[in-house]
Amino acid sequence: AVLAVMISANPAVASIFGLDLLLMPALSLVLVTAAQMFIVGGSEIDLGVGAFAGLVSVLSATLLYDQPWLGALALAAAVTAYAGLGGLIQARKIPAIVVTLGASFIWMGLGYALQPTPGGTSPEWLSAMFSWSLGFLPTSIILIAAVALVVLVIDRLPLGVVLRGFGNNPTAMIRSGWSPTRYALVRYLVAGLFAAAAGLSLTAINTASDINSGNSFTLLSVAAVVMGGCSLLGGVISPVGTVAGAVTLALIGALLGTLNVSSDFNAATQGLILIALLTLRSLIADRRSEQ
Repeated sequence: AVLAVMISANPAVASIFGLDLLLMPALSLVLVTAAQMFIVGGSEIDLGVGAFAGLVSVLSATLLYDQPWLGALALAAAVTAYAGLGGLIQARKIPAIVVTLGASFIWMGLGYALQPTPGGTSPEWLSAMFSWSLGFLPTSIILIAAVALVVLVIDRLPLGVVLRGFGNNPTAMIRSGWSPTRYALVRYLVAGLFAAAAGLSLTAINTASDINSGNSFTLLSVAAVVMGGCSLLGGVISPVGTVAGAVTLALIGALLGTLNVSSDFNAATQGLILIALLTLRSLIADRRSEQ
């Protein structure tokens, strides 16, 4: 709907170049939101996923560019550490919000230590992964659709069912013999891979890195997950709806610019859209319960 309004206001947006210009930056938020969706599916919220994407962006523009083998090891270590958060949360029974918030400071600190100011360079092969073109279809749409497909497939696999099961009724899952710690590790590993992909995309799209580049993504990803139809109580996720929610929130700033509205209203507009959708969902649920 947002894209349709922009196209009606400026038909040039419908061109391949115009769509890529708008939607390619949205890819990073889509990937972060996918990571957040799996965490929310387990009845938790990650307050450090945006900072983690920023750290990966810094790693890819510094170590991965200067010393590829060391950069690859650093990225693998980062994803492993992220997955370990799930085990720590489950083993010590610490609220996920507390652990992930603490981890966000670690991710930010490491990023600042590696790169105090924005800079770095995107490796050529990484830039090539996001700059190819088929000529007749925007690359951004293909990549966003691919993310949606991968998320949908994971959710439909037995693994996805088990992960949602722990978000819906963990007691029943444990009594059935499923290991909560093991699947907490798996949940955060899956989320970490998507968040790492978001960080790589940030570097490729911006051709440089900034540890603060993913900061706004954390709360936006929670909003996009809710907009997409997921339940913050866990157990219910919507892969396609989540991707659509992320794209919608990412386009708000561009929409305001098209309508000649100050970007100062960006956050307020995102909040109003989220509240409106939640209100509509609540009204629909109430009507169904009355029938």
